[in-house]
Amino acid sequence: MRFFRNLISITIGLACGGLTAFLIASSGRGFFSEYQDVPNITEPLAFASFIEALPTGAFIVLLFSHSVGSLLAAFVATSLSGHTRPTPALAIGVLMLAGGIRNLILIPHPVWYQISEAIIYLPAVFLGYILSLKVRQMITAPQSHNL
Repeated sequence: MRFFRNLISITIGLACGGLTAFLIASSGRGFFSEYQDVPNITEPLAFASFIEALPTGAFIVLLFSHSVGSLLAAFVATSLSGHTRPTPALAIGVLMLAGGIRNLILIPHPVWYQISEAIIYLPAVFLGYILSLKVRQMITAPQSHNL
């Protein structure tokens, strides 16, 4: 039964984190005029030159969206799993990292972004895991009332 609870918590965490990353990245695109004429990804040369022309801020928004999405995914998965072990958070980190690496392979990115993208996932999920434990501790701590 614990396996299924972990599986469901990881699935829900990934959905929440993925949606959050998507919403942040989509919102961030409004700040950059370069996103007005995005070429089709099936046209490799046009898409590569589009990525090359993106400003550094666009990549920072993407890094931010991926880190916040990973943090939230780990927080949700750890919270829903019902135990204090980091298993769901680590699973989230591995899956998000795998997705990030797949993205880096399929779409050309600057080297600094590739390195940053590979680094952000595990610290973000660890922070989400720690925050989940802190929130659980605050909720379950006995309330002391000073009169």
